[in-house]
Amino acid sequence: MVNRPFVPLTAALTLGICTGSYIHLPDTIILFCLIVSLVILLILRNETLQELFRGSFQERANTSRASLFLYKISETLKGQTAPIMFFLFLPLFFIGIVNINLYLHPKPGPGHIIHYIDQKPIVMEGVIVDSPRFSSDKMDLIVSAAAIIKDGVAIPIKGRILIAVRGYYPFRYGDYLRFPVKLKTPHNFQNPGGFDYERYLLYQRVQVRGFISGPEKIVIMRQNQGHPIRAVMEEFRTHLKTVIYENAASPQREIIQAIILGDQNEIPRDVREKFNRTGVSHIIAISGFNVGIIAVFSLFVIRLLLKSSERFLLKYNMITLSTLFAVIPVIIFCFIAGMGISVVRATIMVVVFMTAILIGRQRDLYNTLALTAFIILIVAPYSLFDVSFQLSFAAVFAILFITPRLSGALTFALVEDLKQLHPRISKIVLAPAMFILVTLSATLGTWPLIIFYFNRLSNVVLPANIIVVPILGILAIPVSMAIIITAPLAAGLSVPFIYVSSFLVETSLKLVDFFDSIPGASRIITTPSLMEIAAYYMLLFAAVALLDRKNHEPGKKDQRRLLFLKGTCALLVFFFIGHAVYLHAASRQNSHLCMTVIDVGQGSSTLFRLPGGKTLLIDGGGFPNSNFDIGKNVVAPFLLYHRIKRIDYIVLTHPHPDHLGGLIYLLENFTIGEVWTNGQGADTMMYRDFLKNIEKHHLVHRIVSEKSGTFSIGRVRLDIMNPEQPLDKLSGLSDQFNDVNNHSLVIKLTFGNITFLATGDIETETEKRLVSTGKDLKSTVLIFPHHGGYTSGTTPFLRRVQPRIAVIGCGKDNIYHVPHPDVLRRLQDADVRVFRTDRHGAISIKTDGTNLTIKTLDAT
Repeated sequence: MVNRPFVPLTAALTLGICTGSYIHLPDTIILFCLIVSLVILLILRNETLQELFRGSFQERANTSRASLFLYKISETLKGQTAPIMFFLFLPLFFIGIVNINLYLHPKPGPGHIIHYIDQKPIVMEGVIVDSPRFSSDKMDLIVSAAAIIKDGVAIPIKGRILIAVRGYYPFRYGDYLRFPVKLKTPHNFQNPGGFDYERYLLYQRVQVRGFISGPEKIVIMRQNQGHPIRAVMEEFRTHLKTVIYENAASPQREIIQAIILGDQNEIPRDVREKFNRTGVSHIIAISGFNVGIIAVFSLFVIRLLLKSSERFLLKYNMITLSTLFAVIPVIIFCFIAGMGISVVRATIMVVVFMTAILIGRQRDLYNTLALTAFIILIVAPYSLFDVSFQLSFAAVFAILFITPRLSGALTFALVEDLKQLHPRISKIVLAPAMFILVTLSATLGTWPLIIFYFNRLSNVVLPANIIVVPILGILAIPVSMAIIITAPLAAGLSVPFIYVSSFLVETSLKLVDFFDSIPGASRIITTPSLMEIAAYYMLLFAAVALLDRKNHEPGKKDQRRLLFLKGTCALLVFFFIGHAVYLHAASRQNSHLCMTVIDVGQGSSTLFRLPGGKTLLIDGGGFPNSNFDIGKNVVAPFLLYHRIKRIDYIVLTHPHPDHLGGLIYLLENFTIGEVWTNGQGADTMMYRDFLKNIEKHHLVHRIVSEKSGTFSIGRVRLDIMNPEQPLDKLSGLSDQFNDVNNHSLVIKLTFGNITFLATGDIETETEKRLVSTGKDLKSTVLIFPHHGGYTSGTTPFLRRVQPRIAVIGCGKDNIYHVPHPDVLRRLQDADVRVFRTDRHGAISIKTDGTNLTIKTLDAT
C-alpha cells in the first residue's frame, strides 16, 4: 500500500463512483461527510491538534460519558497509521459520489431547454459543439442551445440537445443553426440486459433530444462559433478526410480515416461486423494500442534524429530526451483525432506511462496504471462504465501480470537451449514469441468483458491478431502518421502514403475475410453474470500464478502459497462445472410457462419460455426505413441475458417491418428450430432477406392457418385461429396495409387453466370473423392487437375474449398516439388490467397453469 499508493486511492475513488451510480445520495449529506472526513484527516495528520482535542476530552471525561468514550478512542488511535489511511481514502470515496452525481443528477436552472420538452414544435438556435456523427441514413448533431424564437423574439436558453437529422449535409463543428424541432426526453428500451441509452446521453450532458426530417429545414446562421483552437483542428480534420477520400477507394478510405480521425461510423456495417467476429476491431478504433504505436514510432524517429548529433549524445540522456519530445506528437494526435473521450483516455494512459519513464518510475507499472486510472476517473468519472476504458485497463493489467509469468514458464528452457546454439538465434525466436504471449495475455484478460458487452466469442482471435495487428497496426498506423504530417504541406505529398496505407488496409481486409470465412470463426455467447466474471478472473490469475517459477522455489512459505493456489484453482473449476450442470438442469426441468412482451418501441415481439425449456418467439419488432437493427440491439441482448441462444419456434404473424425487422438478425446468429408464417409475402428487401436466411440455414418453414388445427409443445397447446387458410397458394392477395394486418396469425396458447391470445395486428374485420365463428376465444391474457389502435379491441371481441389482463406493445411518445383513448376506455369498462411497454417496459407473466405472477421493468 505504501509502495503503490495510487492502487488503494484509485480503489476508493472507484468504489465511490460505483456507489453514486447505483444509489442516489443527496449532495448535502455527501458534502457534509466529505468535510467531516477531511477535518478528521487534518486532525490525525497534525500532532498539535491531536493533543489539543485529547486534552479537551480528558478534562470532560469525569462529567461526560461521550467525552470519556472519545478520550479512550483517541488514546487507542495514538500513533496508529491505519486511521490516517482510512480517512485518506474516505474523502476520495465521497468525491467519487459527488463527481458521478454531477452527471447522473444534474440540476437544470429555469432557463434550461429541458423545460420546453413535450410542448408544441419550437424554433430554436444553437451551436454544434461536437463533431457531427454521420451514418448511412442520418446524422447526429450535439447542439448547445442558445435561444428559442417566439413571436419574433429570441429568448435565451441553455443546455445540450441531441438532434437526429435524416439525410446528409456537411455540417461542421461551430456552425450556428436555426431549426424547428419538437423536443422529447431520451428513453431506453426497458428490457433486462438492455443498453442504458439515457445514462449514456447524461454522460455527455445531454438531457433532451429532437428529430428533424431533413437538413433542408436547418439554416446555418453563422460559422466558426466554437472554440478557436478546436475550430482549427476541425478544419484540419475535414481537409485530411477530403484528401483521403479523393485518393483511396472504399472501404479502405473509411478505415484509414477511422485510424486517423477516430470515426468508425462511416465504415460499412458488414466490414465492421467482420472485424468484430474475428476479434480485431480494436485496431480500427483509436485506443491505447493505437496511441501506444504512435508513441513508440515517435520515440524511434526522435531517437534516430538525436543520435545524429554527437553533442546531444554526450550532453543529454537519450531516453529521457526522446521520451520528452515523443509526448508532443501523442498530444497533437489527440487533437487531430477529435479529442473524443476514448482518445483522451488513451492519450492520458500513454502520457502517464511516458512520464513514469521520465521520472525513473517505469518499473512500478502497477502503480503507474493505477495513477492513470485515477487521473481519468477524476476528470471523467463516467469512464468507469465505458467499455473501451474497461477493456484497455483489463488488457494492460493482464499483460503486466500474465506475460512475465508465461514467458518465464514457457520460454526459459527454450531460450537456454537456443543460446547454446547461437545468442542471436534466441533473440530472433524470443521477439515473435513475446509478441504472441502479449497477444495471448491481452486476449485472456479481456475475454469475459467482450462476452459480457458483445455476447460474442471469436475462436480465431489469437491467429487473427498475430497476423493482422502487425500489418494494420504496427505498419499502417505509422504510415497514417505520415499522412497527417504531409497533408498540410501539400496534398500531393500525402498521396504516396495514402496508397501505401490503402495497400496495407486492403491486405488486412483480405486476411480478415479469410479468418471470418473459417467455419465456427465466432459464436454467440449468453451474457455471463458478474459472479461468473469474477470467478473467471480468480481462476485465470491463480492458474497463471501457479506457472510463476518463483512460487515453486523451496521453502515453507512458498509451499503454503502453492497449496493455496492449487486449492483455489480446483475449487473454481468445480464451481464452473457445477454451475453449468445447474443451469442446464434448471432449464430442462422448468415446470412453468413464462411470457414476456419485450419492449421494442413501436413494434411487437413476444417470447414464450415453455415448460421443459422450449422457446417460442412471436415477431421480432423493427422500424421501417431505418438502419437501426432492433434484433441485434434489443431482442438479442434480452434473449442472451436470459441465457437463450436457441429459439425452437419463430413465428412471424405478418410481414410488416415492425414485426419482421428484428427476426433477420436472429435467423443469422441464433440456433433456430422452425419458422412459422401465414404464407403471405412482401415485395421488400427485408422480407427477401428473411426468406434467404431460412433457405441458407436449411430451416423448416411451416405455413400455418386455422386449417392447421392444434399443435402441442410438451404440456402447452397451440390453436391457430387466423387466417382461415394458408396464404402462400392464394392468387391476387391484397397487400394493402389493413388487409395484411387482418391476415395476421392469431394463436391461442393454453397451459393448464391459463390461456394467452396472441393477435398480431388484426383489426375490426378479423375480430368480427373470429367472434362469428363461435370458437372459444376466452383467454386469461390478451396480447392486444395492433398496438392498441382505434380499429382493434372492439367491444364484441373483448366480450368474447374476457381477458383478465391486456398487454399492449407500443412505443413511448409514438407518432400514432396509441394506445387510443377509446381503446383504454373499453378496457376499463371491461374491468381489464392493462400493462403497456411504453410505461412498464418489458412485461413478464409467469404461470404454473393455475396462478399468475406479473413482473414489469417499470419505465414510468
